[in-house]
Amino acid sequence: MSVTEEDQAGRVVATLEIVLRAPPFVRSPKLARFLRFVVEEELAGRGATIKAYTIATQALGRGPDFDPSLDPSVRVEAGRLRRALDEVYAQHAEGLEVRVTVPVGGYRPRFDSLEGLPAPAEEAQAPASDVPPPPPAEARAAPVAFSPRGQTAIIALLAAILLVLCIDLGLTLSTRMDGAPPTPRGIAVRGR
Repeated sequence: MSVTEEDQAGRVVATLEIVLRAPPFVRSPKLARFLRFVVEEELAGRGATIKAYTIATQALGRGPDFDPSLDPSVRVEAGRLRRALDEVYAQHAEGLEVRVTVPVGGYRPRFDSLEGLPAPAEEAQAPASDVPPPPPAEARAAPVAFSPRGQTAIIALLAAILLVLCIDLGLTLSTRMDGAPPTPRGIAVRGR
């Protein structure tokens, strides 16, 4: 590890300690253990081994029979961890030099320096104009991602709709190709 990497690791550890004293992590020791585990593993160079099974068995106290494909608890806790980190950086960011994030789709943490970013109170106000400014990156709608189970359900639903449309088309064509004239719909006329 070079001097700059050691300095960066020291800043990450200092930030981790401050983050763990923030209310969301004080309220939830499980989230604190989760965050400490993934950060320490990444800093130790074992980031590639951070998987749902290792988090469950080494950080969350689950047994060796834990099966991440059957038990979504690590994914659920990862979602809670991401929301807690967002809350910390939104409300308790004073004194933090590094932003710790756990990107969706994995459990390896990312570390971004906060030095170059202005504090929200220091941001320059844009002159008023008739055109509203574009929404910040965080406010933009993220693309919708479905779980594998959700994707399977959507595919099955679309296949069922396609099947019904094919059956309807087949029945419509077969009645027209029979050659029999369509049955007239008589109008009842009363005799006088």
